[in-house]
Order: sequence, then C-alpha cells, then structure tokens
Amino acid sequence: MPISPNRGSTSGGTHVTITGTNLAGTTAVKFGALPATGITQVSPTQVTAISPSGTGAVEVTLTTSAGVSGPVSFFYFGPPYLCSLSVASGPLAGGSTITVNGTDLSTATSVRFGANAAVPTVVSDRQLSVTVPTGSSAAAVAVIVVTAGGTSNSLPYTYVGVPTAATLTPVSGTASGGTSFTLTGTNLAGAAVIFNSVPATAITVNPAGTSLTGTTPPGTAGAATVQVTTPGGTSNSLPYTYVGVPTAATLTPVSGTASGGTSFTLTGTNLAGAAVTFNSVPATAITVNPAGTSLTGTTPPGTAGAATVQVTTPGGSTTVPGGYTYILRRAYVTNAFSNTVSVISTATNAVLASINVGTNPSGMAVTPNSIRAYVANSGASTVTVINTTTNTPTGAPITVGTNPRGVAITPDGTRAYVTNNGATTMSVIDTATNTVLTTITVGTNPYGVAITPDGTRAYITNSGTTTVSVVSTATNTVTGTITVGTSPRGVAITPDGTRAYVTNFSSGTVSVINTTTNTVIGSPIAVGLTPFGVAITPDGTRAYVTNNGSGTVSVINTTTNTVTGSPITVGLTPFGVGITPDGTRAYVANQGANTVSVIDTATNTASAITAGTGPFGVAIA
Repeated sequence: MPISPNRGSTSGGTHVTITGTNLAGTTAVKFGALPATGITQVSPTQVTAISPSGTGAVEVTLTTSAGVSGPVSFFYFGPPYLCSLSVASGPLAGGSTITVNGTDLSTATSVRFGANAAVPTVVSDRQLSVTVPTGSSAAAVAVIVVTAGGTSNSLPYTYVGVPTAATLTPVSGTASGGTSFTLTGTNLAGAAVIFNSVPATAITVNPAGTSLTGTTPPGTAGAATVQVTTPGGTSNSLPYTYVGVPTAATLTPVSGTASGGTSFTLTGTNLAGAAVTFNSVPATAITVNPAGTSLTGTTPPGTAGAATVQVTTPGGSTTVPGGYTYILRRAYVTNAFSNTVSVISTATNAVLASINVGTNPSGMAVTPNSIRAYVANSGASTVTVINTTTNTPTGAPITVGTNPRGVAITPDGTRAYVTNNGATTMSVIDTATNTVLTTITVGTNPYGVAITPDGTRAYITNSGTTTVSVVSTATNTVTGTITVGTSPRGVAITPDGTRAYVTNFSSGTVSVINTTTNTVIGSPIAVGLTPFGVAITPDGTRAYVTNNGSGTVSVINTTTNTVTGSPITVGLTPFGVGITPDGTRAYVANQGANTVSVIDTATNTASAITAGTGPFGVAIA
C-alpha cells in the first residue's frame, strides 16, 4: 500500500494519497498515533488525507469496517536551513548561476530573490543551483528557499547596477606603472579596474561607490583603455596614455643671461606633458610639438654658472646632456691708455672688475658661448685671451701682426680673425689651441672686421683705402673687394646676413653692402662727424653709429636706410659700440671723456659710467 508523498513537513499539512485495495468506507487515517484530517474517499482503492504535525519516521494506517490496514512509512522533516550563497551580489539584469548551500534542500521547489522567484536544480540535499532572476532595483534582497519541509531562513543578495566611469585623474603615466590614480563614477562598489586587460592594484572604493583610487599596472607606451568591472557588470571605457621615459638630445642655446627670459629649444623623445627645470626652477611657456620630439620654452632666472636641466613628464625624468650655463651679462670695454679691460654688469651698470692686458688694447670680441674674450693689444702686436668666468687672462698673449685693431669670432667659436692695421694683414687664430693658423693679406691698414652669421665670410675695412675686403673663411683667401667711402673703420652685419654696414671715417657716411652681390646699396648714409663704430640691434631694425668727431651716436633705420631722430649725445670722442643680446641697451666707449655711455634703445637717451682711462672697444658677453 503506497503513500505519496512519503514525507512531509514536521508542521503537518502535507496532502498525501494512499493507494491500496478494499479502502472503501475508510473512517480514519493515522500518522503514528495522530489522526490525519481532510480524509477523502476518492475510490475504493484511493484515499487522500492531510498529515498532522509530527517528527521523524511514523507508520501510516487506514481504518475501515473490515479493520486496520497494514502500515506504510512516512517521514517528517523540518524546513530547510541556508548556510551560504556562492555569490552574494550580481547584476540587476540577473542571469548569473549561483550555488545555494544548506540542509534539507532536496525537495526545494522555489528560490525567492525578494519578490522574484526562480526554480532551482537540486544538486543534493545540501546544495542547489539556481539562475538569479532579474531584480526590481539595485538593492539588497532576501534569498529564501521553499521545500516540502517549509520555508528556509534568509540570506542577503545584493543586486548591483552596471558601473559607470566618469573621470580618470591623471590621464597619463609612466609605462612602468606605479602611478596613483583616482576614478569617479557610479556603482563602483567591489570594483576591479583594468588597463588594457591588465588589472590595477591597491583599489580602494569610497562607501558611496562613487570614487575609487588605485595604482596603475605596467603597460606599453601609447593609448590604453580603462574599464571598471563590478558584480554589476563592466563600465564604459576611459582613455589613458602610457608614456615612455623621456630622453633629451639637444638644448639650444646652451647658455643665456642669468636674468632668465632666454627662449630655448629642446629635442628628444617622449616629451609630451613635459616640465623643464633649470637647477630645480621651472622654465615657463613650455610648448611641445605633437610628436613629443621637441619643445620650446623660456628660461627662468638663475645664478651665473652651470645649471642642471631636467625634463619631467608623466613617464619619468631625464637630465639634459651638457646642461646649461647662466651668464651674467657684461659689457667688456678696452681702456687704451690704462692697458686694462673694464667689466661692467649690464644688470646694474656697475664696474665688476678691471683686467690687465697688453699695451694699448683696441678692439675685442667674446666667443659665442661667452666663456672667453679676445683683446687686440695694438701697442704690443698681441692678443690677450680672457677667461670671462674668472675675468683673468689665460695663457700667454698670442703674437699677431703689427698694430692689431679689430677682432671677430666665427659663430661656431672655433676661430678669431684679427686685423693687423700696421701690416696690411689679418691673423686667423685657432681658439682651441690659441695659436695663429694663418695670415691673410688684405687691403691697406685693415681695421674693422665682421663675420657673416653663417660663418662663411669675413668683411674687413681697409682704413688706408676706400675698400672692404671679403674673405672666405673656408679657404682664408680674399674673394672680393668692395669700394666704399674714405677711410672705412667699423663694420657690422645684420642678423639675417644680408647686409653689411660700414662707417666711412673721413667721409662722414655709412655705406650699406648687399652681401649676396657684394655691391653697395644706394647712396651713402650721412651721419655725424668722423663715424667710427657701428652695431646692429638683434632684431636687425636699427644700426647705432658712433660719431667720433661730434660726440654723438646716430641711429639708422635699416628698413629705409635713413637716420631716424636726432643724434644721441654721448661722451667726447666715442669709438666702440656694443648692443646687449636683448636689444635694450647700447654701450658706447667715450675715449675723450673716460666714460662709457649707456643708451636706452627704447628712448634713445644716454647715461654715463666711469670706467678705465681711454675707453675704446666694446664687446658684450
């Protein structure tokens, strides 16, 4: 006589069906000693009843008018107990298959997730497998299992919304990883952060799930995709750039004024996002080209001397080879009657030093890197080399021709050209060894000399004639002779190298030479009495000419080649003139007044400095 089901809840209430023979007229059904309720005679062979409460295994019997039936077994069991869920959270859309662990699970018919239910698969009496249904909202719900034994205790399960990623800071970092980052968004609880499929480390999420921090993993230089993965799903992606360690190849220029403000260019690799420091002081106005191979900027102020230049990007740091030299801008003035050179600070116009040189120093020039000055000692037929760092002569004087007057140095700093006024020659000095390489025969009584910005030619004024000699610096031979005014003395070449301006001492004029054709342009420009020195502003727009016989300086507009404004009154018998690299001031040596005039080129007004005796030549470092 079978019974179905053959087990039920200890609380009773299980509907059972008993099948057998001769069951008509059943008057009682007992579960052990306890009577069932709801007895229904279905047929002579079948009776249904509702189990009373009970425990353990009991025998079920039926009573009819013929007597009591043989017993069948029925087992009472309690409601299920849940111990754990294999996953305690998941996406709001559901769909994840999880495991429910507990006891008395074998008759499970339903697993409820809050208001939603799913039909489980019974793995064993202690384990169910169930697919999580869709949730109603992102929140925690109670998980309950329903079995034939009743309803279980509950365990929490949290429906999680899909994460979103809003901002990432910073958006770039070193390819070696290790960059701390912050990511904001929503639903970030339990997040893992992935950079190009590689997980970040040290992830910490704020309680609201709206922000997290972490450390980037290593990556390959270039663009990376960043996504957040949580139990709720995977977020949208944010961009990140892995940056290679920067390299620095060249820095141009390698020196500049200690007051800063020098424009520079640096080449290298991986320069995107670069900051540049000079002795730990940041440069300004940094602009990097799109390829990250070049940048420009402006130097900060610094202390005279060597400076370490460092480039720092999100990819790391590098030191620029060779560094940078801060130069204290100075005006060097030869004093013909005291056999000295005065060193004047262009920042304060104070005399910094007086350097003993040879007899009757005349013209002088400073190397492009401003570390040495070459002084023509006209009374000694020598050239003194000055170390501008220590402001002391270095080595023995270099013997040149008779009565040296003018000095010019090639743009690469490798040679100095010295005119020998008493010998109709020019000496060429190798600045690496400070020895004379060769002597070039030029015109009569050569005086001034200037070299083109490309370093290919030297222009020499022959004061005993009316000519200018053109010398090829490649062959050190005269390649041309140009007729100018009487007794030419000073010569200066425009920064673009297209024109040379020559002072004609005995003609009271300035001749302008086209350096492409080596011909004189237009008519001579009338200036003051016995013009001598000439210097051109760095922007090439003006030429300043000393008028030795009238104690003035004329200013020529190089666009129109006309004198602009009134002559500037300086000291008695002005000779040399030099202009600062920033073009803001001109320094004029007034031999007859034993002063140096400082001209403000913005206003063309002058003030005076007392230097040595008989100032003659000027060079700016």
